[in-house]
Amino acid sequence: MAELRISHYVNETKVLGPFVRSALWVHGCCFDCEGCIAKEMNNGPYKTVSSSELAEAFLNIEGVEGITISGGEAFLQAEGLAEMIGLIRSKRDYGVIIYTGFTIEALRAKKDASVDALIELADIIIDGNYVKELDDGQPYRGSSNQRILLISDRYREVAKDYYVPGKRNIEINVTEKNIYMVGVPSEHGLKTWKDLKRKAEVSGNNEL
Repeated sequence: MAELRISHYVNETKVLGPFVRSALWVHGCCFDCEGCIAKEMNNGPYKTVSSSELAEAFLNIEGVEGITISGGEAFLQAEGLAEMIGLIRSKRDYGVIIYTGFTIEALRAKKDASVDALIELADIIIDGNYVKELDDGQPYRGSSNQRILLISDRYREVAKDYYVPGKRNIEINVTEKNIYMVGVPSEHGLKTWKDLKRKAEVSGNNEL
């Protein structure tokens, strides 16, 4: 089984795709997008977990429809993620949404079996680099060049109602060791998260 480098995951979220779902942030990226909110995370600590261990962890979470995978860059760890999803789907119907800095065309041009396998396992892929100048404040993606691509029909009926223009929403997930932001933030949401992290660090409650 392949090993995956991950930053963290949350059991449940409502802001990263239709229905209640889990979310996983992989560690490491090949892009250096100006203004990326994940730079701090990708320069921080990570855990190494086997695809089977991670699959078992998500299988034990009840009441979720699927998972959203972000990062970091998911397709740098395509083999391990494809293994993880395959193991989960062998036991459970499970939806998969993936954020990537690559375009779908660039991914397919790689002609890499693991990359192709991960694409085929996805139900939605949100593709493209974050471009600060194209950040229009719309929800679900960071900038207007990014596309929400329906790879399968799984979410076709609900996507037209879920992926609509509106305001950005985030969730703040607090653990014993850190404060995580879930979702694509507005300026206000990003400031709120940074303020909370700063206060936690000052109080000594945010030790990694």
